[in-house]
Amino acid sequence: MGCVADGDGAELIVSYGARRLAPHEQAEFELHVRSCARCREHAAAQRAVWSALDEWPGITPSEDFDQNLYRRIAMEEQQAWWRCLWPDTWSPRAAVPVVLACSALIAAFLLNGPPLRSRAEPQFQMEQVEHALDDMDLLKQLSVESH
Repeated sequence: MGCVADGDGAELIVSYGARRLAPHEQAEFELHVRSCARCREHAAAQRAVWSALDEWPGITPSEDFDQNLYRRIAMEEQQAWWRCLWPDTWSPRAAVPVVLACSALIAAFLLNGPPLRSRAEPQFQMEQVEHALDDMDLLKQLSVESH
């Protein structure tokens, strides 16, 4: 077995410390550890961590822990309805320049754009009115002559 401390051996060392190796893998690893100081250090450190975790007192949750947790999650989701409109990843500071730029574009369009005309009151050019009146006079003259 090559040195386990180099490369991908971290999983093997952790499994050894957690006592999850198969008997033949454990025997092979212990044989290697006798001859490799680096692996011996890593293995001893992992054993110490797992021993400390084994001594840690377990905490038993209350019987209604799941119910309380789900109720609290539901309350948080109801109170945070606005998060679907404004995700946590968005920053208000980043939105300010965007809002200002959009406002400036709208203001520029409204101030420099063509004047708004209502459709109820069409505006005619004076020349068009004069031509229409001339055409009507000509048509009257033609209708009088034809009778």
